[in-house]
Formats: sequence, C-alpha cells, structure tokens
Amino acid sequence: MLVRRITIALAATAMTLGLSACSLTGNVSSLDPYSPSDGQQIDLESVKARNFIYLVGDSGRGFLIGSLVSTATSDIRVKLQYVDPATDERTDVFFDVPAGSKIDFGYNGNPAVELPVVEVPGQTAKFFLLESDSISGTIQVPVLDGTLSEYQLLLEQLEAQQLEEAEEN
Repeated sequence: MLVRRITIALAATAMTLGLSACSLTGNVSSLDPYSPSDGQQIDLESVKARNFIYLVGDSGRGFLIGSLVSTATSDIRVKLQYVDPATDERTDVFFDVPAGSKIDFGYNGNPAVELPVVEVPGQTAKFFLLESDSISGTIQVPVLDGTLSEYQLLLEQLEAQQLEEAEEN
C-alpha cells in the first residue's frame, strides 16, 4: 500500500513537472524587444528611428511622424528616402541630429514630413534610413488614417499646420 502511494505521488509529480516545464524552455514572446506602439522602429549604428507612422488624410496628403535619437558623440546628418513603388521616384529628406539628442517630427510642436501618398491605409510604406554611405536600414512603416480616434485629432492638427504654413508662404 505504501509503495503504491509513493508510486502514484511520484507519477503525479513527474506528470506535473513534465507538463509545466514547457513554459520554462519555450520562447517567451514578452522577452523579445518590440515597439509598444502602432509605429515601427529601427536601430542603425548611431541613430535610432522610433515610432514611425505614415498618416494619410482625407485631403490626400501624407504625413510621416516619428523621432530620431542619436547616440553619436558628434552631430550627424541622416537621410530618409521614400521610393514611390509605382514610379520609382525618390523623395529625400535630410535631418541634422545633434549629438546625443532626439528630434521629433509630427508632434511636440514640430511639423511632420509631408510626402506623396501612394499607399492606402492598411498597407505599409517602405522607407530607407541612411546614416552614412555604408550604414543604412529599411523600415516598413504602417499607413494609417483618421479611422482611429487617437489619430484623427493628430491628423487634423497636421493638416491645419500645413495649411497655415502654406498661407504664410
């Protein structure tokens, strides 16, 4: 009787450990680095692109928002390139990022980068980020519109800001 109880206890313990050990050896997704937002990110050698989102307004205008963070010890010039998938036309935008600082575009009072709209909401737009001739990366940026309320207000602000700038010029 004692042997039987010990055998049952050992079997139950072995089964419990065997079934629960799956989570001990498996890949835990929450340990993988990820962007906790709708935007995308990419790390180059000295520049990090954060929370890149391409917003498309009802007016047909497209706005790239995001941040560039420099970990360099000297000022750096970053080239952002958008290639129109239909025509292969390239649009280059340059950013001067001071050493060890962050620049925002599209929020915190800074204008967004206005770009031609080819993609529709739900797609991704391909951007190239070039830190130098030899250091570059590609980022697939989600294309969103004002369907979600958190982007509707931002999109309205960006379109109003662009209209004000156009009227001043």
